[in-house]
Amino acid sequence: MKEKLRQQNNDPLQDAQTVPLEESWGSPFQSIDLMYLYSVLRVNARFIIALTLGAVAAMMVYLQFVTPLYTAYSQVILDTREERITPVEEVVSNLNVTSSVIAGEVVMLRSNVLIGKVVDRLDLVNHPAFDPRLPRREGLIARAKRFARQGIPPHEVAATLPADTLRGWVIDEVRANLGVTQIGVSYAIGINYKSASPKLASDIANAVANQYIDSQLENKMDATLRANAWLSDRLLELSEQVQNADGSVVDFKAQMIERAGGNEESINQLLAELNTRLVGSSTERADAEVRLSQVEALERAGGLVAVADVVTSPLLETLQQQRTGLASTKAQMGSTLGRKHPDMIRLSAQIADIDRSIEAELKRRVEEMRSDVIVTRNRESALREQIALVSSRADTLSKASVRLSQLQRTAEATRAVYENFLARYKETSAQADFQVPEARVIGRAGVPVVPTSPRKTLFVLMSFVFGLSLAIAVVFIRNLVRAPVTTSAELKALTQRQVMAPLPYVRHFGGKYKWLRREVAGVSNSSFMERIRSIRIELFEVSAISRPRVVLVTSSVPGEGKTSMACALAHDLSGPKTSVLLLDADLRRPDVSKVLDMPADGGCLVSYLERGDKMKDLPRHSDLLGVDVIAPHRSTSDAADLLTSNLFSGLLSRMSSRYDVIIVNAPPVLHLADSVLLAKHADATIYAVRSGSTPAKVVRRSIQRLEGAGAVVAGVVMTMVRRKHAAARESDMYTYGY
Repeated sequence: MKEKLRQQNNDPLQDAQTVPLEESWGSPFQSIDLMYLYSVLRVNARFIIALTLGAVAAMMVYLQFVTPLYTAYSQVILDTREERITPVEEVVSNLNVTSSVIAGEVVMLRSNVLIGKVVDRLDLVNHPAFDPRLPRREGLIARAKRFARQGIPPHEVAATLPADTLRGWVIDEVRANLGVTQIGVSYAIGINYKSASPKLASDIANAVANQYIDSQLENKMDATLRANAWLSDRLLELSEQVQNADGSVVDFKAQMIERAGGNEESINQLLAELNTRLVGSSTERADAEVRLSQVEALERAGGLVAVADVVTSPLLETLQQQRTGLASTKAQMGSTLGRKHPDMIRLSAQIADIDRSIEAELKRRVEEMRSDVIVTRNRESALREQIALVSSRADTLSKASVRLSQLQRTAEATRAVYENFLARYKETSAQADFQVPEARVIGRAGVPVVPTSPRKTLFVLMSFVFGLSLAIAVVFIRNLVRAPVTTSAELKALTQRQVMAPLPYVRHFGGKYKWLRREVAGVSNSSFMERIRSIRIELFEVSAISRPRVVLVTSSVPGEGKTSMACALAHDLSGPKTSVLLLDADLRRPDVSKVLDMPADGGCLVSYLERGDKMKDLPRHSDLLGVDVIAPHRSTSDAADLLTSNLFSGLLSRMSSRYDVIIVNAPPVLHLADSVLLAKHADATIYAVRSGSTPAKVVRRSIQRLEGAGAVVAGVVMTMVRRKHAAARESDMYTYGY
């Protein structure tokens, strides 16, 4: 009968063998199903909520142990308005405020020099919050590192260090908690300091601002005092130099009057006039020579035609204009007339005449330029002779005048330097007692009341978002790795078998199998039993195959609802005209007796297969199902050997002749050979797949194992379909009322 069923059910088997399972299963996943994604989230809602709440709870616990930090804010502004009592230039000039200058001031506010003065002003080295010589609470990581290195506590190390090192540590700690930033695009600079003590944060923020102002005043005062000391020393030297310079001028002027004996003014005036004329003549001669050299160079390189570009005259310009006009007329006529045309010949002759005239004019102009060079050279020579005569008479007076001028200039320069230094000395002395800083404090730091860190609301919200995101990511990654079967379409494409019916998940409380007993014993029809009835009709009445006598119910792994389906199917098949036997062939983990709450008396299947007990004692009637049941009372590890024994084959043959239908509850397919051995005795196999749980690769491997053993897989059933599963939405099993 099994071979007959296989022949009648040939088409789906052939499809499963000819179409690769990977290819046939791929089509349902080609598009993104938003409802499927939503169903995945609904199925794992408890896990998502638990992980999210766990993250929030962990953050709240963490916040209970975090020390709150308070931030105090002070503000200074670079004042570009100059406060002047007297119009005197300061020794240190005011700041020319630019973006780079503001950036430099921000760096200065964080410098270790300025912070060191703040540390000294507030005596922070001895403050309990900063003193490294006092014991402090160590972090777990720091403590573990110290124990691993077998080091001594940090406060004991600090007690042995010099004061400068401790001061440097405190400066670094203050700088680490100090923030200095420009406020927007203004000239204001914000100073903030974080500390566990609100009062200490306020004191340090104000001290930094005050020290910044005081540092500016100190720098100006130091620069002014250094300038006054240097000016005082220079004034003593310059006073003596002025006296010596004035005496030298008086002595030399008396000696020059005695030696001169003539009028120096008239000689100098004549010499000046001759020199002026000589300069003009030299300029004319140089210009003429340059023009002539250029013309001669052009003439040597390109002939007189090249000279025409630099030599000009009214006649030459007229001839060039005439030639340009004739050349233009010739070009226009050349487009319509030939070169031998009379008009073209006439124009060419005229152009040639003009070219000869231009050449003659150029030669004349070149000769004129040579004559100009000769004339200017002669004039320059005459002037030089006159200047030499006058200069010989003025040498004596000129030498004396030069020396006198030198002495006078030296005396005047020395006196001017002395007067400038004296004036500047008086100005800086007046400024020494009054200095104005380039910045001022515009905001004093008050004692903060509310901690700025940690921001508990933000941290809790971040932990909520993080936990929710992590939970969703874990759910989708786990779902992607496992790739469970979620819809009937996926299951049909994966197995190449008809999905007989999806079995709904029945909510229950208390005992593990009480719900099944209620469903089976129920008076009114339930959704679960209606689906069982659909499986029975699909298998025994609607299907084109012959009515099977031995039906095997199995699954891939435990916990997929095969036992419940086998019991419910046996109950649905039972009737006055149909005798049904429920055979629990799961010898390793028998559970039919527990499901039906049957007493452990009567024959045991394991004992029969091991010792050959009486066969007539094996069947027991179940009033709940209305069928006979053969089940083991204990488990065994030799299940495969017992199922291949002749006793089991004989038992199945005898029972097949006594009962119309035998429902065999088989163990899972994977990792066990029991179901593969049982499938050889079955006329039809029903394969159960748990919705949203069983991975696709597990289903594929199980079907391949069954087919390899020659099993007739008549159909598949999706079990434990919850309302939030995609399979429930696909079949609308929960929306139809019974």
